[in-house]
Amino acid sequence: MAIRTKLTIWYTSVLALVLIAFGAGIYALLTVRINSQLEANLRQSADTVWPVFWTAGVRVPSLDETNPLIVPRPAQDPFRTAEVFVEIFDSNARVVGISSNLFADQPTTYRALDQNALERLRASTNSSQTEVFSIIRPNTRTSLYVLTRTQYDMNSELIGYLQVAISREPLESSQYDLLVSLLVLGTAGLIISAVLGAFLARRALRPVDRITQTALAIYRAENLGRRVPVPKTEDEVGRLSAAFNEMLDRLSRLFSAQQRLVADVSHEMRTPLTVIRGNIDLLNAMGCADPESLDALRREADRMTRMVGDLLLLSQADAGQLSMQIKPTHLAPIISDVERSGHVLAGERVQITAVVDPSIVVAVDSDRLKQVLLNLTDNAIKHTPDGGKVRLEAAGVYNGFARISIIDTGIGIPEDDVTHVFERFYRVDKSRSRERGGVGLGLSIAQKIVEAHKGRITVSSKLGVGTTFDVYVPVAEMTVTDDE
Repeated sequence: MAIRTKLTIWYTSVLALVLIAFGAGIYALLTVRINSQLEANLRQSADTVWPVFWTAGVRVPSLDETNPLIVPRPAQDPFRTAEVFVEIFDSNARVVGISSNLFADQPTTYRALDQNALERLRASTNSSQTEVFSIIRPNTRTSLYVLTRTQYDMNSELIGYLQVAISREPLESSQYDLLVSLLVLGTAGLIISAVLGAFLARRALRPVDRITQTALAIYRAENLGRRVPVPKTEDEVGRLSAAFNEMLDRLSRLFSAQQRLVADVSHEMRTPLTVIRGNIDLLNAMGCADPESLDALRREADRMTRMVGDLLLLSQADAGQLSMQIKPTHLAPIISDVERSGHVLAGERVQITAVVDPSIVVAVDSDRLKQVLLNLTDNAIKHTPDGGKVRLEAAGVYNGFARISIIDTGIGIPEDDVTHVFERFYRVDKSRSRERGGVGLGLSIAQKIVEAHKGRITVSSKLGVGTTFDVYVPVAEMTVTDDE
């Protein structure tokens, strides 16, 4: 089921519930108000009827116990209207007075309008209950609202009962008209709201349809350069479009990086494979093992082994599966080990020095950090001419990070190349790097390892002056013992 259909159903259902609750409230309020008005009318009629009846002298004794004498006096009968019906009873609940609109053709038998209400009042021992409201149906088409009241004289002596009734036709008619109006108008409102809701949902979700169509077009055409149009409105759809475009940008960069990786790996492997094949052909032609050829084969095989190992490490870092054993570690021993290894690599050609604050404790994997610093140091030595200097410096903590600097007095890096030095297989001087055995993965590996430590690595350089790599790693929140 489409989302716009679901939205329309939900919206219409909620609106239907609201209309039902609203209609029920109006219906109940109207019923209560009309019932209250009817009760007020009945009380007013009862207050008027009783004194007029008794003072009018209509207390005529009955001919027998069951048939009271009815004396119609049109000039004095206040009950001639068809809307109000009155019956008056003596203290024994016998009918002693009746309004003229309650008889026709001189009926011979009379009884209370609501006998049950009358008997309930007679049986009541609670003197505070002097009136009862009830509803009766003399026939299937008539409904009456009846007030039954107990009447006392000035000495609080029971003198009789009074029943006043009024037709409920106005109430029932109003209820019926209101119910029909609510049903008709509510149904019409639901239909209109459903149509408008479907239209608005379709219009609101139109950008989502465009995103879907664009995604399908990108998939079918394999064109990662296409983008989703972003609405000018800063709503959820606009943010979704912007996020989708950002995802496409990242996918495009990753796809391009993958293509470059394949091309670079193919290019890098072509050279050692060519050398290996050439030496193998030479050995076959000579019919013996030439030491120089074997040495060339060994060097190229080692180079390929290193490149495969570096690629495996990068792939693990990209997948977040780089093995790390991070713990609080003194930084000074790591710098000292890197300095010693640097002396071996540089020999007498380049001067290696180190300055480190022995109190600095960092949260790192010591082997991985040593790998990063040794990689940067080796890179600095290779690009520093004879007589130059390489200095390792770790003398301070900044905003919770220890800064380790590798500073050389080498040839420097051109400004256009500084932003690319961490890209895989990127070399500033490709021919010289290849001669030194590099494939352009060392700085990429160093960056990935530092980022895995939640740190960062930066570079600054000036041609003819030198290059500085700054490695920032987090400081440990706890100290370590001396034996660590």
